[in-house]
Amino acid sequence: MQILSFYIIKRFLSILFYATFAFIAIFVIVDLIERLDDFLAHDAQWIHLIYYYVYYIPFIIILTLPINMLLSTLFSIGLMAQHNEIIACKAAGISLYRITFPILILGVVISVLSGLASETIVPHTNKQRLDIWRYDIRKEKKNLLDKRNRLALQDGKNRQIYIGFYDSAKKKGTQINLVWINKNGIEKRWDAKSIEWREERSGWLFTDVVERVFTDSAENVTYVDTLWYTDTKIYPDDLVELETKPEEMNYAELNRFVDRMTTIGADARKWLVDLYMKISYPFANFIIVLFGAPLASRKRRSGPAIGFAIALTVSFIYFLFLRTGQVLGHKGDLNPWIAAWIGNIVFGIGGIIAMLKVRK
Repeated sequence: MQILSFYIIKRFLSILFYATFAFIAIFVIVDLIERLDDFLAHDAQWIHLIYYYVYYIPFIIILTLPINMLLSTLFSIGLMAQHNEIIACKAAGISLYRITFPILILGVVISVLSGLASETIVPHTNKQRLDIWRYDIRKEKKNLLDKRNRLALQDGKNRQIYIGFYDSAKKKGTQINLVWINKNGIEKRWDAKSIEWREERSGWLFTDVVERVFTDSAENVTYVDTLWYTDTKIYPDDLVELETKPEEMNYAELNRFVDRMTTIGADARKWLVDLYMKISYPFANFIIVLFGAPLASRKRRSGPAIGFAIALTVSFIYFLFLRTGQVLGHKGDLNPWIAAWIGNIVFGIGGIIAMLKVRK
């Protein structure tokens, strides 16, 4: 049994290695052709291009790993079926479950390793790659997105703040409205010409303020030169447009960002979907093996080209589910958890049914 397991694992890993290498080459060539005009227009240096694509490799591996796992499953088990090795194993009393068991275990191991790499290596290399693209090749300024217009944020349970214009470099804003709300409506309101963050008091300094306090029968208006607002959950970093992409953050970093956005009342469902996908996508390596093993175990007269076509078709359908769920989740039409896991759920159920129905 150990010899059989070693034989299957060795064949599986060898195919996985060549498939991964092939996809890396394809991705690099396609990306190079697509960005060639930008590279030439910005006079990109060779050293920057080399580092850019070196840092690109971990992301390519993780991105294409489910497809490569499916290809490896179809070809390793498919070749055994093609050469009547599966029939020989069954004649010796070895079930299909036992034949596919080493690959399923390998799928679990690779899913775990993929998840660990997605939390450690890939965010770092993605950040390095995108920084090279933005700052070394395109010569962008790091504070390019530091000015924002028309911000509306929830500050705690009963306060809302509106900022007409905010400059994160100076930590200043203009055209400010701060509103306190209770069950009966608006309780108090500050209308200020400007605000500025002050580190010495860890709060916002409002200037040229009109303070309005509303009661059941009257409105009290007070004009004040300056007012301090220190009881806040909104900090300067929360008002900077997100330049860091989800693929540049690990699970913990993205989770903290989602919590911060939820606290200040921002719509965080887009990032919540991406957060759940950081778990669901590595797990796809096992799901895709579970789905592909029954397909590969059936003997076919066709050659490797059909196996490759099946792998591409299944992968296309899987990524269609994945992308559709992601888009619907971002729009709010689908629960973020379901949006991230819908591909794994559908293919997981399909894989279990196919495994139970296939001839043992």
